[in-house]
Amino acid sequence: MSESDEKSLRIEQACCDSVVIEGELNSENAIEFDSFLRSLEAHRTITLDLAGLDIEDGLALATAINALRELRARSARVIVARAPQLLGHNLYRLGLLESIELVDMREDEPSGF
Repeated sequence: MSESDEKSLRIEQACCDSVVIEGELNSENAIEFDSFLRSLEAHRTITLDLAGLDIEDGLALATAINALRELRARSARVIVARAPQLLGHNLYRLGLLESIELVDMREDEPSGF
């Protein structure tokens, strides 16, 4: 696997209500992430497994938060499983954990930058 493959975003709809998102979310692929979440069927419970997702920059973080907020507005319930600590912390900071369920947030190591 090349370095560009390792940094790509992989989205797999495991079943009708479960989505696995892996790779590096960054300013280059944030639109792909947003577009996919907007394409999900609404009015049901959606579970996003983010165990293999890393958020690389501020634009990617803002896009992820806005996409999750929009998904929650259309869905009965949104469950975010094993989210990166940066995402989980910001969902909490913005008061979104009242409407988005966070399960098993990762405790990531500091990035050092």
